[in-house]
Order: sequence, then C-alpha cells, then structure tokens
Amino acid sequence: MKTNHTKRWSAVVALALAASGVGGLAAAAPTFTGDPTTLAWYSAGQAGVDDPARSDVPLRLYDGAGAPVTSGTVTGGLPAFAAADGTVRADDTHASLFVHAAQSGSAAGAWPGVQATGTDRYSGAGAVTAPAPLAGRPYVRTAGGYGLADLTASFAAAGQGTFGGIYELRLRTSSAAEGVADTYASAFVKVTGNDWTVVAGPEAGGPVATQTSATAPAVSSYGKAFTVRATVTGVTAAGGTVTVKKGATVLATKALDADGVIDIPVGGLALVPGTHALTIAFGGTAAAQPSQGSRSIKVVAATSRTTGRLAATKIKKTKAPKITAQVTAPGVPAAALTGSFTVYDGSKAIKKVTLSAANGGKLTITLPKRKKGTHKIKVVFSGNAKVAASTSPVYKLVVK
Repeated sequence: MKTNHTKRWSAVVALALAASGVGGLAAAAPTFTGDPTTLAWYSAGQAGVDDPARSDVPLRLYDGAGAPVTSGTVTGGLPAFAAADGTVRADDTHASLFVHAAQSGSAAGAWPGVQATGTDRYSGAGAVTAPAPLAGRPYVRTAGGYGLADLTASFAAAGQGTFGGIYELRLRTSSAAEGVADTYASAFVKVTGNDWTVVAGPEAGGPVATQTSATAPAVSSYGKAFTVRATVTGVTAAGGTVTVKKGATVLATKALDADGVIDIPVGGLALVPGTHALTIAFGGTAAAQPSQGSRSIKVVAATSRTTGRLAATKIKKTKAPKITAQVTAPGVPAAALTGSFTVYDGSKAIKKVTLSAANGGKLTITLPKRKKGTHKIKVVFSGNAKVAASTSPVYKLVVK
C-alpha cells in the first residue's frame, strides 16, 4: 500500500487505533482508504495486481514455545506470535500486525483492514521476550488484540467477491526515526466455518478475477479473413477458450495460451459489410473467472475484378458479336457474385443481362449486330451488397 505516515512516533508504539466504519472495529491509520485508481500501480478492478508494498519476506505464526502454527479455530484466536522470516525494513525496532480482508473486486492496496495487535519492540533494549526460534527476527505478540472471530464478523458486510474467507496478515515494522514502513511481510489464511488454515494466496478462495481486452483491424473487406488478438489478464496457466461473437452468433473460438494472449482468426465470410460490435469472451476455468471485452469492426464490400473475352475480334456486320464476361472477388464464392453485366459500346449501353448465383460469376453474352467500323467494348459489373462494382478493360472489335 502507498500511504502517508504523518502520525507521531508516540502514537505508533501504542495500539493507537482510530475509529472505523467497519463493523465498529478500529481501523489502522496506515490503511489506504482512498480511490485505488489514483495509485500508479493499480489497474482497474484487478485483484491480481500486486501491492508493491508487499515484500518477499514471508510471515509465519508461532505458539508460545516457538513452534510454527498453520491452522486453528476462529474462536480460539491467533497463535501467540507473528514473525517475519527476515528483515522487513533495515534498522526498524518495533512491529505491529494488521489483518486485511481480500476482495476480488479491488487491488490489494485497497483491501480494508484493521490493526489487530499492539506494537511490540523486538530489537534492542526493552524488547519483549519471545521464544528462541524468533530471535533476530521482527515479531509481535498477538495476545490481547483482535481475534479472527472479531475480524470475520466485521468484514462480512463489506463483501469479498470470490476471495470469500481469505484474509491477509501484514506485519509492519517501524522505528522512532523513520515511523511506520510502507513495506510489510505477508501471510494469507482461509477461514472456513470455525477453522482457519494458512494458504498460499487469495487464489485459494476461488477463481481469480480476469479482464479481457482485444485488438482487431478497424476495417476489413468481405471475403478477407481478419485476426482478433485477445489478451486475458489474471490467468496463470493455459486453459479455457476465448470466443469471438456478434450477438449470440459465434464467429470463432480458440483455446487460451498460458501467457493469456491469443490470436483468433475470423473467416472472411463471417460478417457481411457494415459496422459490427464484437464480443470477445473468455469462458473461464476452475482457477480463473470468465470475463469479456468488446471491439468494433467495419466490413466493406469486397473488391471485384471484371474481365471480358470477345469470341472474335473481327467479324462481319451480318454476325452478332459475343463476349464472355467474368467477375471475381478474393475470398468470395462464385455463387455470391450476383447482380448484372452491362455491355457498352463506347459510352452507350447495348446489352444488360442478369447474373444469378447459378452463373458462378461468368456469362457469355450475345450482343446486337454492330455497324461497320471499330468499336470499343467494355463490361460493367453492377456489384451487390457484398461485392463492389467493377469495370473491365476496353476491348477493340472490328466489324467489316
């Protein structure tokens, strides 16, 4: 947590709890209570974003004889001591224990918490007596502070999302010269009924929260496949699938890689021309919650190419000329090339025919007889909702 410590040392070395709105318990002054989105390290809504104040130093619980304790009952309270495995902040002399309720809907730095013990001196003259195994380490006594029964009852109303029953114990150290450290040693416990057990982290409370975002081309052509890149944050292992949908229609699906990034190809015929709102949905796994993002893409009509081939480039005026016209479009099946062909002699339309799906984009057209002379023949494809219009090159026809 990023906090501002302005209170005086005399307030640190005592229990010094301020009034709180959490179930009537006292809230620790170092607890962050502002808007987590103002923190530079916070990413909206992600409980998977770690608190940079959390050190790599583990926190462990011990009984009065110095034996490690990893489970117990809620009503029985915490073990006698909480101790860090190593230095939390150099030159500190005092320690306090805080308990925070893990919440899957917010980042760790914004989890609500209370100071659960007083402040003990663990180093130098006046240090409280502790079992031999804790010598030289930061520690604090838990007797006389809040028990887990008090804490679980108080935090229940705040809600924990999928991290229900998970609490983080944070041991902070302090000194007269430097005040209370931002950095802390950490341990997690899971409360189930009247029992608690030390666990590896908040994921032990259920599937972790995820967020899905996506990128895709802003514009694509009908008939041309495009790729949606999905990024799912919060996942820690491969598994689950990502589905690209328009409304309830599934366009493409692909299994998610362990790095949470996957490229999903979408077929060129999946969307007709127009602007489409896509949903990119991660289906979730036993360890990761489902999530979804959105992306808009504009599909334009396919570019077509029209060609013609005269049956003969030189004919007598007594014969009707013929031209075979054909239209193609990349990625578009021939049956979709419907519309019409209009044949021009110069700037004058001389024949128009309908192009049906059965023609497959190709048609032989008999033209009206032409007068003697040289004629400039071209074919224009009308286009349709999926395929753009196009015009063939000009072909020279000599009529004798």
